[in-house]
Amino acid sequence: MLAVLGVSDKRNIDVLAGGLLDLGWDVVATEGTHRLCADAGLKVGRVADLAGVPTLLGGRVKTLTVSVMAGILARDTESDVEELARYDITRVDLVACNYYRLPAGPVPFADFREKVDIGGPAMLRAAAKNCAHVVPLSDPDDYAGVLEQLAAGGGTAESVPMPTRLALAAKAFRISADYEEAVAELYAAASA
Repeated sequence: MLAVLGVSDKRNIDVLAGGLLDLGWDVVATEGTHRLCADAGLKVGRVADLAGVPTLLGGRVKTLTVSVMAGILARDTESDVEELARYDITRVDLVACNYYRLPAGPVPFADFREKVDIGGPAMLRAAAKNCAHVVPLSDPDDYAGVLEQLAAGGGTAESVPMPTRLALAAKAFRISADYEEAVAELYAAASA
């Protein structure tokens, strides 16, 4: 089992990472999340290792790679499993992601453009779309409950019941929609 962690709101991310590691999962994280986990003494890998390329363009490209996205979107079909093996792509079973915090608007374009998250929403939306196979976590308040379900069910992603995964997916899409609306408002205000 593999979890990918990339969070702006780092509340309880060390608890989630530690709980997953205790269950025998592999965990990889983006730079800031990795640093926090490492400082807590947790042995987590880096998303760059999973992606097969380093973080690019000053940190603007971390997770938007074929290997990360294919790992999240893979299903249990024979063709998906064969393709993952052919291209040495690791399947992802859980994604914990929340987005950069946006400034309160209106603010000039230069003051918010680097806060517009692209990879995080793509990664979380992919996990939510594929919630039949991936646990999508967007809210730190959900970590403890998911860890309990994983521990009670043998530690696999399938231990999280489908109704829970559907609810987590719905929350992820709601958060994404609200985020997109806030970004659109910042751009509209900057253009006025």
